[in-house]
Amino acid sequence: MTNTLRVIAAVAAFAIATPAFAQGGGGGGMRMSPAERAARQKEQLFAGITLTADQATKVDTIMAQAGRKQMEAMRASRGDRAAMMETMQKMNAERNDALKAVLTDEQKKKFDENVAAMPQRRGGR
Repeated sequence: MTNTLRVIAAVAAFAIATPAFAQGGGGGGMRMSPAERAARQKEQLFAGITLTADQATKVDTIMAQAGRKQMEAMRASRGDRAAMMETMQKMNAERNDALKAVLTDEQKKKFDENVAAMPQRRGGR
């Protein structure tokens, strides 16, 4: 009888937790605002890089423009994930090229390391 109650409790807990996780309630960043997402990207891209005030201003402008373009592309994709992912990869490459144009050669090396270290989405997610 005790084992049956444990099984029922485990199934009930799983049934309650699964929809919450699927809706982003434990996915670790699945529901970030655009501003939070941009700040996180900037933090990852520029980890270990000290920007001058002029560079920081230019970087912020580039990141904001890229974010707006990506949001427009997401809306225009109308649910076509494959097309959206291809478009996003191209936009990220363009954004990164624009960002690197602001950096010194030393900073570009670290930037490239940071890009390589960023987690990439895999397997249809």
